[in-house]
Amino acid sequence: MIKLTQVSCSIGQLKPLALLADSHCSEQMKGSRLQEWTPKRKYAVVEWQKSYRTRKVVGKWVERPMISQSVPATPTKSASKQPSHDMLHHGGDDFLGGLDDHRVIPLHLPKSLSQNDYIRQWVPKTKAYLDILLEREVPSDRSCIICGTDGVYKCHGCFSEPLYCTSCCRTQHQRLPFHRVSQWTGSFFEESCLVKSGIVIWLGHNGNPWEEEANTTDMESSEDEDGGDPSSKRADDLPTGVPFVKGNSALTTIVDKSGMHTHLVKYCTCPNAAAADIQMFQMGLFPASFLESKTAFTFDVLNDFLLDNLECGTSAMNYYSKLRRMTTTVFPHLVPDRYRELMRVTRQWRKLKLLKRNGFGHEEKDVRPGDLALFCPACPQPGINTPSWLYTRSLIMDGNFKAEHLHPVHPGNEVSLMDGHGFMVGDALYKEHLAANASHHKLEATGIGGCACARHGCFVPHAMVDFQKGERQMNMDYALCEVLKINADGIRRALTFYDVNCQYHKRLKDRIAKSPILQIPKELDIIPGIGLWHVHGHQDSCYVRYASNFIEGATRIDGEIMETLWAPLNIISPAARGMGTPHRKECLDYQMNDCNFMKMIRMSKSLCKKYNQAVRGAADSRLVFEKLAETADPGKVREWESQERLVHQRCRRDPTAMDIYEVQLQKVPMRKQQEIKLLAEQGRGPGPIRRRGAATWLAEGLTIEEAQVTLQLEIKKVGGQPTDTQRLYIARRGDREARVVFLSDRPGDDEDHAMELDLLILDEESDAEMDDQRNVFKPEKAVIPLPSNLGQDTCTAIGVNALAKQELILRQGQANDALHNIRTVRVAKSQATATRAWAQVHSVDRAVSIQASIYLNLSADDALLQRYQPLAKEHLKVSTTVADPNSRGQRNNTLPWFWSLDVAGDSEIYRVHWLRAKALKDRWVEEILLAQHEMDWTCNFFRYKAEEWKHLGVVAKEAKKEAHMAYAGRQGKIYESLLEEAKRAFHRTKV
Repeated sequence: MIKLTQVSCSIGQLKPLALLADSHCSEQMKGSRLQEWTPKRKYAVVEWQKSYRTRKVVGKWVERPMISQSVPATPTKSASKQPSHDMLHHGGDDFLGGLDDHRVIPLHLPKSLSQNDYIRQWVPKTKAYLDILLEREVPSDRSCIICGTDGVYKCHGCFSEPLYCTSCCRTQHQRLPFHRVSQWTGSFFEESCLVKSGIVIWLGHNGNPWEEEANTTDMESSEDEDGGDPSSKRADDLPTGVPFVKGNSALTTIVDKSGMHTHLVKYCTCPNAAAADIQMFQMGLFPASFLESKTAFTFDVLNDFLLDNLECGTSAMNYYSKLRRMTTTVFPHLVPDRYRELMRVTRQWRKLKLLKRNGFGHEEKDVRPGDLALFCPACPQPGINTPSWLYTRSLIMDGNFKAEHLHPVHPGNEVSLMDGHGFMVGDALYKEHLAANASHHKLEATGIGGCACARHGCFVPHAMVDFQKGERQMNMDYALCEVLKINADGIRRALTFYDVNCQYHKRLKDRIAKSPILQIPKELDIIPGIGLWHVHGHQDSCYVRYASNFIEGATRIDGEIMETLWAPLNIISPAARGMGTPHRKECLDYQMNDCNFMKMIRMSKSLCKKYNQAVRGAADSRLVFEKLAETADPGKVREWESQERLVHQRCRRDPTAMDIYEVQLQKVPMRKQQEIKLLAEQGRGPGPIRRRGAATWLAEGLTIEEAQVTLQLEIKKVGGQPTDTQRLYIARRGDREARVVFLSDRPGDDEDHAMELDLLILDEESDAEMDDQRNVFKPEKAVIPLPSNLGQDTCTAIGVNALAKQELILRQGQANDALHNIRTVRVAKSQATATRAWAQVHSVDRAVSIQASIYLNLSADDALLQRYQPLAKEHLKVSTTVADPNSRGQRNNTLPWFWSLDVAGDSEIYRVHWLRAKALKDRWVEEILLAQHEMDWTCNFFRYKAEEWKHLGVVAKEAKKEAHMAYAGRQGKIYESLLEEAKRAFHRTKV
């Protein structure tokens, strides 16, 4: 028997344990909890295995195989993978035995540690790390790493920051001119720059000096001129230790991702030498101007900024501010400001990269709209990834009001580099389409809108438009027409999802026919749909008419994917708000192109996931449908199948045909209709004896009763300790309800007025009792003098039986209202809607919850009591039985009694369930087929791109352009790799 100790410690941390062969050491541990354990072997390793719960750590003792004590002299694994014996033995503060005790068996740390565990391990080493960090300020060996003489410069760009003498530093960094160095002053290292070591950047000869005495002549003459430091001319105003030279016209400012540098740049002066800017560009420097530019940017800093902008949303101003601080931490404000130059050069760099990636450097051809944009590889594109036209293009349309844009300061002086060549549409034709609808708002653009493929979330090239005043139909019309021109030759069917398609699609063809610019192929059939999230905010009829669940060929698609695409654009939208109009569009183009690129390289993984989900969904839906169809009448099933086929033929012309997927409830009179009927009957009654306004008075009583219940719920919701704001709100509500109770309209004639006075006094009370009642009056609990509250006997005694019958009629209308709302809200699947369903029921309490006692007080007959049964809590439970009868766990559920109210038999409910179950099964089957096609289309797209680059490589070979051949080969290899990876992934998934 062995006693184990669980060391007391903070939550979330258990100290390592040491297992002893006897218990004398364990008994000395104070504050420890002892447990007995009988190991299966003579020596066994036992450890406490933790498991986490909310705000609690629990666990149990687990026996592990015995671990050898010996540690190999030569590690066979890396240091990070070796067991930390030192930590295991010394980790327990309560351990009192010796480390050489043969009875001690070390325990291994858990294989998986939390981030806090790693931090706890590091905390004791803080001082050691800090000491080493400080020791690096003065190197142990101060000799030059090359020649052994005294070192002067420490390079921060080289590994281990070695020391160099002046000559060796210049030699070693001739090809590394953008490393940051520090100079030894005799007591510490001070920030410096390579130009002070005499380094020169030579252009025109691959970076090699082109003069025999270039290494000495220029520098010596410069030293003679300035009297010492070759680069300190007119730099007396700078403090010492600034790692750049400012104000020297002989030097060039070069911006790199390591910061800003000043260098002496020598241009080639050979007779056949290229222009100065071309020489710079050949050396990987992008000049800011073209005649001996004094500012240049390295290709590295341009690529780094674009990547930061894509992934982090970093603006050019913030990025350059970071570069200034990287240059010097103490005097960043003295670093030359090249922010505007960075903005300008970045635009040019984007254009060059897009032209290069799309093969325009290999062939001379015009750039057409959308040619610099990448489209979805899994969508059908005739002539690219599919030869057939028997496919549907699925599109989603949406707007984004975060991407605002201010009016440019000099609109007539702006230059566009990519007008319509990317995702944003061209200006000229779009403005002609807008014509007289120019914006007079303070913003040039209040947002953007456009289209993406609905299944994969790739932006469609040349389909993004600016909004001038809200999300108008004319803006989205232009975007849709442009979408249907992109790689869509032969496509005969387009499924479009839009938040307001129920209204937008109605007059679409008429608007296009009237426009001289807009055009859609006549043979193209557009099927409108609404996303599954937005459709529940529409009328009930829109769900079955426009939800993708019931559209033939729509597969399992939610139609909401574009909402996720706005997130990365929203990060950069604030920075793009004040840009010039062309610059903003180019920035958005590049962001959307990168989004499509990331979708493309991950497409194989995405399609495999879709296919696996489709297989599981098809199997589950088929099983549920078969179970549902087993009990169906074969004759009814044939009838329903015929209805379904007919509906899918008619729905394109008449969306109301889709209403067969909804329960066809018979129309029942609502409360307003019942009140109108009673008022009409009163108007036809004999003049002297009719009670004018009684129906309206009763209806107001029902409304007051509902308001009382709402007030009770508000009071209950506030609780026993309300805030002053809540108390004031309740007091105001109570005061308003009190006025309504006592100041409501009275019936018209004197007889009715006397009757009402009798109703107000239900019991004979003394004046004192009435005063006490007024002092504690609670409007939410006041009894409304309705016949249902008096009872049948009292109504007969005071002669108001006619009012009781009228109230019974109004109560039925009120019940129909409530049940209709409950049915409508209960269909929805969101939790927010479920909450509204409960609020709807509770807000009307007994008046609307159809309790039988109300009708008993009004002498309701048995048929009426059977019709309106009491509502139980389980009847109001929100589930997917109606909205999605095929969802898991709903197969055996039965609907509450009110679903069959006013329905011609149970077959109506069963018919809708059967149709919806079949629709769900069909959509999953379509999903499997389409996912398989998309796998083929994706492979075809990669193959097409690889062949395209192979062709461009042949063109470059014929032109004897070796570099062009190399780039074409590299791009072709990328697409071939994507193709092979996709094939392997698809094969594994299908198998």
